[in-house]
Amino acid sequence: MSRALARASGLGDDSVLMTSAPGRAPCPSGGDDPDLFTVEHVWSIASASERDLESALDRVHEHVRDDGWSVVMYGPNSSSAEALELRAESPALGMFVEALFLDARNESNSRTESSIAVTVFTTCYRSAGDHR
Repeated sequence: MSRALARASGLGDDSVLMTSAPGRAPCPSGGDDPDLFTVEHVWSIASASERDLESALDRVHEHVRDDGWSVVMYGPNSSSAEALELRAESPALGMFVEALFLDARNESNSRTESSIAVTVFTTCYRSAGDHR
């Protein structure tokens, strides 16, 4: 899924930074249950102008919408930076995506380079070793 989203951004491979593979992570809604987990892939898009990054996030938004995902949010978030944020889900696939445009031009942001932070993750699962 991450590769498809990266291609949808329309930016070249030199702008897409996937330095780690998808991996198991604690389920964010699992409370203290250590047997609930999700699989997530965290990556980013950088080394492009702010205009190109905004356009890339627009294209990713269009891609997930056209692929039948439900767009939960697309617009400025409630942070002091009012960062452009995309949240989408595909219950049929058990997948979610969150993408956040971190604009270095915004004084509320301490970044020196603009980027889009992307997290693709699954629904929560119970560890296969747990038979409760």
